[in-house]
Amino acid sequence: IRCFRPFPAQEFADALSSVKAVAVLDRSDSFGGLGGPIFSEIRSALYEYPSRPKICNFVYGLGGRELDLDLISRAFRKAQGLAEGAVVEPLVEYLGVRD
Repeated sequence: IRCFRPFPAQEFADALSSVKAVAVLDRSDSFGGLGGPIFSEIRSALYEYPSRPKICNFVYGLGGRELDLDLISRAFRKAQGLAEGAVVEPLVEYLGVRD
């Protein structure tokens, strides 16, 4: 995404119309909302489409933490599970934070 506003909702809807699942990685969290800002926008863009893909969100980099290959692999496996019909919880996951 090069420009967040105006958000290219139609372009995203067209590009994602043939996929089964989408994992959105956000570098920031949105206060007062579910998930990160890009996740919220993409989810809203796909809402009207009857054959929309399943979507999950990963928020990473909080507190300056690095995103490594293991975290990316975890996000990919979760999206792959969604595509195969698994019910994946939680909808929004925070990567790399301490428990």
